[in-house]
Amino acid sequence: MKFIDEARITVGSGKGGNGCVAFRRESNLPKGGPSGGDGGKGGDLILRGSSQLLTLYDFRLKRVYEAKSGQQGMGRDKYGKAADDLILDLPMGTMIFEVDREDGSEKLIADLTKEGRKVVVCKGGDGGRGNIHFKSSVNQAPRQAEDGFPGEEKRIRLQLKIIADVGLLGLPNAGKSTFISKISAAKPKIAAYPFTTLVPNLGVIDDEQGNKLVIADIPGLIEGASTGMGLGHRYLKHVERTRFLVHILSADDLSLDDPFSGFAMLDEELRIYSEQLANKTQLRVINKIDLLSEEDLAILKEKAKEAKEDIYFISALHENGVKELLADMWDRFNLMNQEEADEPDGQNGTSEQNEQQD
Repeated sequence: MKFIDEARITVGSGKGGNGCVAFRRESNLPKGGPSGGDGGKGGDLILRGSSQLLTLYDFRLKRVYEAKSGQQGMGRDKYGKAADDLILDLPMGTMIFEVDREDGSEKLIADLTKEGRKVVVCKGGDGGRGNIHFKSSVNQAPRQAEDGFPGEEKRIRLQLKIIADVGLLGLPNAGKSTFISKISAAKPKIAAYPFTTLVPNLGVIDDEQGNKLVIADIPGLIEGASTGMGLGHRYLKHVERTRFLVHILSADDLSLDDPFSGFAMLDEELRIYSEQLANKTQLRVINKIDLLSEEDLAILKEKAKEAKEDIYFISALHENGVKELLADMWDRFNLMNQEEADEPDGQNGTSEQNEQQD
């Protein structure tokens, strides 16, 4: 299925059912009073986060969604049935913005970062009152009832930001896809040319205790990515929620005179895009060391030592150094989890102020 991370839709709740005008006509009550019941409530339009979805593709195919109206009231004091709510499932990590019809401005309604989290976007209209409510001392046989109240309609923009623990960044053809395919069950497209990865890939790793480490691999970044160059800028938002980043460079693209300039370029692109992203913890990796001579690899390691750069040297293709890197990724992940658990409530950056439960 095609990866789509933005969509615009129109959503609406159901209208309330009309109230009923009716009178009792039993044989023993020839002049029975009003008996018209109220209309049923219209259905709410609800959006819900689901881990079973990974793309907003379906919302590009259908763009208008409306809950059903409530049932009309009936005689003999019977109320109309309320309509069922319409619940639309969205990928976890979807941000929901209401778009103003006049000026196009946007307001964040909710950020669905939890499984099953719901937000009522449009409330269904109330049912109208039947004529049983309009009897009075001066009007024993009222012939009036209320129409059901209208539902709401809103224009919504959906923006998906993948929820992952680790973000993989690198220049095109750095071997990120090979790396994620070796450590997880993900099967990204792999080839020896730039921009093989055209959309984000997700890999999930399980440890012996059943913990999961979710890794997001986004398309390669080039200089100027933060201002729109290449492919990676469009997908930088998908690593905003990660705990830490893994920067990967390809050994065959390095200059021994200035071997770590690629890391500096990636850092600058992140800084221009978002200071918060640039300040995330990073692990730095040089991949494809199998393409280097032993002498050149020794030079690189010495230069890393001189520059006080903590760098992992690996060959994802041959899985050299991958086990050690993955172990350190787990250690980093577990340490961050422990640090968050030790922080006072409300201080760990996981505020749910934009999320609502039904």
